[in-house]
Amino acid sequence: MSESAKDIAPAAELEKLRRENEILSEQVKRLVKAESRLYDYQEQLDAQVKEYSELYDLSRKLSTCADLSAIFELATGYVINSLNYERVLIFQKSDDGAAYAVCAWDGYYDPDEASAVASLSIPKKAPFLAPLFDGENYRICTEGYRQHTLSQYRAKLLMNEYLLCPLGNPSDPAVLIAVGNSAENADFNRRISDSEEALFGIGNLVGLLSSAIENLIHYAGMKKALEQERLAEAKYRGIFENAMEGIFQTTPEGKFLSCNFATAAILGYQTPEEVLENVVDIGPQLYVDPKRRDELYGMMNQRQNVKNFEVEFYRNDGSKIWVNLSTRPTFDDNGVLAHIDGIMQDITERKRDEDSLRKLSQVVEQSPVSIVITDTSGCIEFVNPKFVQLTGYTLEEVAGRTPRFLKSGKSDPEESRTLWQTIASGKVWEGEFLNKKKNGELFSEHATVAPIRDRNGVITHYLAVKEDITERKLLEAQLFQSQKMESIGRLAGGVAHDFNNMLSVILGCAQLALREAEEGTPLWQDLDQIIHAAKRSSDITRQLLAFSRNEVIAPREVNLNEHFAEMQKTLGRLIGEDIKMSFQPAPDLWTVNADTTQLDQILVNLAVNARDAMENGGVLTVATANITVDSSYSQYHLDASPGDYVQLSVSDTGCGMDRDTIDRIFEPFFTTKEVGKGTGLGLATVYGIVRQHNGFINVYSEPGQGTIFQINFPRCAGAAPVGEDAALDASLVGSGTVLLVEDDALVRKMTLRALRDLGYTVIHASGADEAIAICRDGETRIDVILTDVVMPGMNGKEMVDAIEAFRPGLKVLFMSGYTRDLVAQRGVVDEGRHFIQKPFDLQSLGRKLKEALRDR
Repeated sequence: MSESAKDIAPAAELEKLRRENEILSEQVKRLVKAESRLYDYQEQLDAQVKEYSELYDLSRKLSTCADLSAIFELATGYVINSLNYERVLIFQKSDDGAAYAVCAWDGYYDPDEASAVASLSIPKKAPFLAPLFDGENYRICTEGYRQHTLSQYRAKLLMNEYLLCPLGNPSDPAVLIAVGNSAENADFNRRISDSEEALFGIGNLVGLLSSAIENLIHYAGMKKALEQERLAEAKYRGIFENAMEGIFQTTPEGKFLSCNFATAAILGYQTPEEVLENVVDIGPQLYVDPKRRDELYGMMNQRQNVKNFEVEFYRNDGSKIWVNLSTRPTFDDNGVLAHIDGIMQDITERKRDEDSLRKLSQVVEQSPVSIVITDTSGCIEFVNPKFVQLTGYTLEEVAGRTPRFLKSGKSDPEESRTLWQTIASGKVWEGEFLNKKKNGELFSEHATVAPIRDRNGVITHYLAVKEDITERKLLEAQLFQSQKMESIGRLAGGVAHDFNNMLSVILGCAQLALREAEEGTPLWQDLDQIIHAAKRSSDITRQLLAFSRNEVIAPREVNLNEHFAEMQKTLGRLIGEDIKMSFQPAPDLWTVNADTTQLDQILVNLAVNARDAMENGGVLTVATANITVDSSYSQYHLDASPGDYVQLSVSDTGCGMDRDTIDRIFEPFFTTKEVGKGTGLGLATVYGIVRQHNGFINVYSEPGQGTIFQINFPRCAGAAPVGEDAALDASLVGSGTVLLVEDDALVRKMTLRALRDLGYTVIHASGADEAIAICRDGETRIDVILTDVVMPGMNGKEMVDAIEAFRPGLKVLFMSGYTRDLVAQRGVVDEGRHFIQKPFDLQSLGRKLKEALRDR
C-alpha cells in the first residue's frame, strides 16, 4: 500500500466517526425534548390531582354542614385558597324572591370595601341575570368588556373582571356566586376567561355547591314538616273540644262515655257533662223511630263502619232534628261489641235544602265536566255522571266523604289549605289537582271551586267544576321530554366536539412521543396507555355525537332484511351460544334511506342490552314489518308523523323494565348496569341515530316479561304517503259494543277515539279488575273485548280466562307491543287467538275487529 493510501484510510475513519457522533447527538437532543414534554405532562397531572384532592376534601366538609352560612364560609375559602381568585361574593335570594343580597364574601380587606359589598343587592329582574334563568351556566365580564348590562356591575362588585354562576335549581337558583380580581392586583392573580382551563375549577365547585345547597333546603323542608306533624298531634285535644261536628263515644247499652261541646249543642244541652249525666239510654231518649237504631246496630254488629246514617232525633226540649251519624264499632278480644265511636252532624237545614239541590243536580247531570257539591265541612252531597265516569266512584261511595279520598299524595298540602282559606272567605278558587281514580290510576284536572250562599248570604255549600286535563298534561310531558332530549343532545354535541379536539392533540402528541421511545420501556408503556385511553375516549365522543345528531352520515337506500342477513353472524358471536337468535323478515319489505354503519350500531347496542338482560340465556328475536301511522296515532305520540314506515323490532325474553326505567333509558349516561359494565350511551346513541333518520322508537316492557324495541324508519322517498284526510273504507265501519282494556292512558285515549270513528260503542277500563267488574254486570252488552296483553297485576289472558268463566264464548282481540310469537311463547296468549300488534292504524284495527266478530 502506498503512503498516500495509508493517509486516506485514517481520514475516512475520522469522517465516519464524526457523522455517527452528529447522528447520536441529534438523537440525544430529541430524547431530551421528549423527556421535557413528559415533565410538563406530569406537572399538569399533579396540578389536576391536587385540585381534585382539594375538591374531595371540600365535598367531605360540605356533607357535615348544618346550615347555609357554613356552606358559604367553606365556599369562599376554597375560591380564595384553592382556585386562586382574589375576591368572591355569594348572593342569597331574599324571602320575597325579588332580589339577591350579599350574604358572604372574602378578599375585601379594606373596611370601606367590605362595608360596600356587604350591603350590595342585585334585583332578580336585572337584565344581565335573565340568561342564567334561561339555562346559561355562567356570565363572564372581562377587562374591557363592552356589554353594558355586565360591565355596569364592575364597580358595584369592586372587581376589575368577574365570573357569575347560579347555585341550585337552574331555573330559580337560591344562590349566586361571583369570583374575580381587583384592578390593582389583576396581574398577580388568575384572570377571568371562557377557556376550559379557567372554567374547570369553578365549574366543579358550582356543581358541588349546588348539590349541597339543594340537599340542605330539602332537609329543612322535611324538618319543618315533621315539626308541623308534632304540632298537629298536640292540637288534637283542642280540635276535639272545639270541633264543629259532634264527636262522641257510647257503650253498646246506650250510655255516653264522652262527647264534645258540639254534640251537647246539637242535642240541646249546655255542656258535655250534662249529656253524660242526663242521657242514660240513647234508644228511647234520642231516636224518634227506635227501628232506625236497630238498623244501625245491625250494621255495626257485622263489623261495618257506618257512614252518613241519617236519622231523626229528639232534642232536650222535645223538638226534632235530623242528624247525620258516622260510627265505628270496636270489639274486644272475644268478639263482643265494646264501645262505639261516632261523629254527629246536624243536617236539619240541609234536609230542607235537598229539594233545591236535587233540581240543581238535574241541571248539571249532562255536563261534559265533573261537578261536585259539598256541604260547608267538605262532605260530598252530589256528583254528576261525568264524575262517576271519570273517577270510577259512584255517588253512594262518595256521599258524606270529603274529596280527600281522591288525593294522590303527590300534591302540595299547602294548596289544599289555600283552597279552603279562599272559599271559606267567600271567594272563588281556581287551580289544578293530581288525583287518583278508584282503580288507582292517576289523573289531572283543572278545578274551579266556588261558595253557594243562601238568601241571607251565608255559605251553605261549595260547588266544584272540574275538567279532566290528563291528556293535555301527558302530551305536555311528552313535549317536555322531547325538548329535554333535544337540549341534552345539543349539550352532548358541543361537549363531544370540543373534547374531540383535545383528544386529537393528546393522541397526536402521544403517538409522536411513542416513536421516540424504546419499545418495552416504562416510558413506552405509559405512552401506549395514553394512546389506548384516548382512542377509547374518542369512541365515547362518537357516541355522544350520534346521540346529538351531529355525526356525519352517508345514507343510502337499504333493505333491512338484506342488511340484517349480513349482520347475523356478527351478532351471533356477540350474544353468545346460550342465547338463541331468531330472524322474522317481512315479505316485500319497503326500503329505507339510512346509513348502514349506524344501522349496525343500532343492532349491536340493542343486541348487547338484550344479552345483558338474559343472564341465564333466552331468545333474541329480530323482525321487520311494513307499518302505516295515521293521524290519530301521531296525535298522541309526538315523535311520530303520519306516513309509511319500515319497522325493525328487537325483542328479548329477559328481565324487563319498570316504568321509571323506561322513562329514562334514552338519557346519556343513565344505566342500570353495575359500575364498569356500561357507559349508559348505548340506547342514547340508538335514540340519536333514529331521530337523525326522522324515525321514532316504541319500547314495550314489564318486569319479568322481557323487552321489545320497535324502531320505525320512514319509507324511502318516492312512496305515496298516507293521506291525512283519506276516506275510511266503508267495509271497515262496524257496529256493536267493544270493551277496551288498556292501562296506558294515552294509548287508551287514542284507541277509544279510533273505535268510535269506526262506528263502535265503547266501554273502557284501565285494568283487569275493572274490566271483570264490568263484565259481571249481566245487563251490560259486550260484543267483543279489545285488551292489552301485558298489564300490571293480571295480564290479558288471565283476565279473559276469568271472564269466560261466567261469559263463555265472548269474542276477544288481543293487542300488544310484543310480537305475536313472543307472547305466545310465554303462554300469555293462545296461538289461535286474534291478535293485533301496536302501533296499529285505523284500517288495521277495523279489519282485525271484523275478523274477530265474524269468528264463531
